[in-house]
Order: sequence, then structure tokens, then C-alpha cells
Amino acid sequence: MTRESLVDALLRIVTAGPDRPAIQAGGTIWSYGDLWDRSGRIGASLLDRLGLRPGDRVGILGHNDPAYLGAYFGILRAGCVAVPLNQFLLAAELADQLELVGARLCLVGRIDEATAGIVAGRVPTVAIGDVAGATDAPLPPVEAHADATILLTSGTTGTPKGAVQTHATMRYAAAELERALPFSADDVMLAFLPFFAAIPEQILPTLLTGGAVEVLPRFELAAVEEACTRATTFDAVPTLMARLLDGVDHARLGRLSWLMFASEPMPPSLLFRWWEALPAVRTYEFYGMTEMLTITVATPETLHEAPDSVGLPFPGSTVSVVDAEGRSVPVGESGEVVCESPARMRGYLPEGIDPGTWSLPSGAMRTGDLGRFDEHGHLVLTGRIKDLIISGGMNIAPTEIEAVAATHPAVASAMAIGIPDARWGETPIVIAVLKRGASLTPAELLAYCRERLASYKRPTGAALVDRFPMTGIGKSSKAALRDGILNGDLEIVHAG
Repeated sequence: MTRESLVDALLRIVTAGPDRPAIQAGGTIWSYGDLWDRSGRIGASLLDRLGLRPGDRVGILGHNDPAYLGAYFGILRAGCVAVPLNQFLLAAELADQLELVGARLCLVGRIDEATAGIVAGRVPTVAIGDVAGATDAPLPPVEAHADATILLTSGTTGTPKGAVQTHATMRYAAAELERALPFSADDVMLAFLPFFAAIPEQILPTLLTGGAVEVLPRFELAAVEEACTRATTFDAVPTLMARLLDGVDHARLGRLSWLMFASEPMPPSLLFRWWEALPAVRTYEFYGMTEMLTITVATPETLHEAPDSVGLPFPGSTVSVVDAEGRSVPVGESGEVVCESPARMRGYLPEGIDPGTWSLPSGAMRTGDLGRFDEHGHLVLTGRIKDLIISGGMNIAPTEIEAVAATHPAVASAMAIGIPDARWGETPIVIAVLKRGASLTPAELLAYCRERLASYKRPTGAALVDRFPMTGIGKSSKAALRDGILNGDLEIVHAG
């Protein structure tokens, strides 16, 4: 485990090149010295003017903006704990999450006034711009074992929990990414994924290797296309990568050196399209979770060898696939993915959540993901335990149906969802987005899948949509699709 805090790691980069560009947006450029100065003034203001103490928890709310990153590092430099919030949630949900983690304050950036007002009615708030004034109050040393951030889970459904990460666990995860992926001081990392989710995997490894971050407020095709004339890399999710392939000039994307993606399994058919269109852009995938930031990684060579996998364990990760009793299963057999790593969270908030609900007696973290190892040690994810479709007592991994649907030449991407069924308990439904200009009916999609799947895995209904609903970070939302089906908002064609 590293003995270096995130503050110490950033200071090392600042000292080595204070004039190097760190953050840029809309013509504004902050050097590393600027970032250090601004974050120091914010940290001092939190302690001196606002009366916080090291260890206090501070929310941070807003859309992507350089000031957001200044505030994030300012919280860390004060010895406080940063709590990035999902700005796409309802204001009442945001206030609930701040209260859940015991936040003393919330720093507010670019967000609508109505949301900011509702949050301020429950938790003290201060505009980020109001805490960047000059102050010479001293800042405390920050130890590696101190809490650095609380990352909130279950942001759209279920009971939220806060995963507490220390400086050491965050620094370790960033170092794992820096070693496994080609981060360098020459990179210009295009940042369009929302910061509440992307800081651990994208911003920290970029800045802690001396690269520059170009900030976009949100994902927009035209803005990404234009920025690719300057950027060398970006972090994305497969859903957004499909939109880029279909909607922007491939010549501009082709100027990238490499890219990374995570958060949801990459359909091999989409990978093949990327490689055909952009053969010179190296592709890297990694698999992790809020509570365990680095689990497996796939280099370009690994992806070409096993495109349906999420790669091999990070050097510091021990990954296993286990049955319901926690026993390892044979190669090729599916079970729950569990992992031991120094990147594991310290624990959950609220306090008192039984560790036995999220870890094995060995200390390995339960991911809630289903997967299997192939004969070469690559991990192949087959679904989420909560998304597993149990029809007539038989387990059906949605990814099996999705993989078949994705082989149809007209299909850009597909999702399979289990819905209640009086006879079977659950029955699978397949939903697809078509490639631009392609023609396919739901009945044809249904017939195509049913012809290629075992009888108990065959979907009993199909639908087409223009675009999948997405979560705040651009992942396809199965929960929203399921709600649309159950509410009757999505027309399903059923098997005869």
C-alpha cells in the first residue's frame, strides 16, 4: 500500500513542472502552479473562514468545470473528505445523500438555482467561487491513511450507501491505472464524463502523471469532435462510443492516440467496428467498481485475443469466481466475481452495515457481478446478480441474449431484460437500437434471437428504440427500460 497521499502526489507533479498546463476549458488554461494555488486558497478558506476541521465531509455539486476540480483538490488539501454528488439526481435525493454521510457543507458550482436552493434548505451550501479568495491560513499535512472521498452508490435506485476511500486506496488505484494504461505527461485527456464518477479513473491518473485535462461541460457530439483536434485520449463508456462512431468525423477521432472505456461490458461487435474505422487508436478497457476501483484490465492485445472479456487482473488484484457458498468454481463456469486489492474501500456509510453482506470471510470484496474465466485467465462478465433472469427455475444471463442480438447486421446495440411472467416467474425481452439507415422489425429481431438460442433462453418479446435511456455517466439504464416496459410506455412484440 502506498504511503503517499493524493496531496503529496500532486505536489510532486507541481514541483516538477509548475508551468505545465494542467486544466483547460474554453480558452482558459490553468498551469499546475495555478491549480495548486487555487486549491490551496480554497482549502485555507474552508478551515479559516468557514470553520471546518480536517476530517469533515464536504459535498461538491455541479457540472464539469475547472472550478470543480479546484474545489475537489482544495477539500483534500484542507484534510477534509470530498463527497462528489451526481448532479442528475433530484434535489431532495442530493440532500438525503449529504445528510447520510454527515456533510458539514456543500460546495456548489455550475448547477441550476432551483436545485441549489432546495439543497441549501437542508445542508449549508457555499458557491465555489466564494471560497477561492486570498487567505494565508496554514494547511495541515495529509496522511495516506486519512479518508479522501466518499463515493455514493445506488444513485438512481435503491438505498444509497457511501463507499469511503482513503488517500492510500485512491492513490493505489490511480497508480495501477498509470502503470497499466499509457498515461503520460504528453497527454491531453478530454473529459466529458461527469466528474462525480470520472475523477478516480480519469482525472487523477492524468494529473498525477503530469498530463493536461481538457474539460467539456457534458457529452456533445460536435464538441467532442472539435476537441479531438487537440486531445490525445479520452475516457468513455460503450454507449457513448457507439454514438461517436455513428455521429462524428472518423478522421478527427483518428487523431487520438489511445482511449479507455469502462463501466459496462463492451459488445465485441462495437469493438470490431472501432478497430475497422480507427485502426491506429489503441483501445484499453478496465473493470472496477465504486468500492474496488481496479479489478481487471485489457490491453489492445488482450482485447484482440479475447474481445468478449474485461481482461486480466491488475497486478495488485486477486480475482476469483465463486459459487453461492463462496467456493471457487472451475474455469468456464459462471459465478460471482470477488476481488482482493489494496484499492478496496475502507467501508460503507452509514456505519453499521454488516461487512458480511459485501465481503467474504477472506476479505475479498463481493462485486455483485456474474462472470467466468476462460482457459487463458481472461475474465468474461455475464451479467449482474440482480439482473439475472430466472425463468422457470433456469438462470439466464442477459449478456447471452444481447450477444446474439448484436450479431444481426442491422443491430447497433441490444439489451435483454427480465419482466414478471405468470407462468415462468420471469421472461426475457430483447430491446435493440438499430444502426443508422438499417431496417429491421421487432418481430424479425425476435425471430432472429429465438432461432439462435436454447429454448429456455429465448426471448418472448422484442422492441426497438431510437436510443437507450442513460444514467448520468452515459451508461445504458436497464432500470429505466424495465420501467418503460412495465408502465406500458414501450411497445413489445410478443412471440406467437
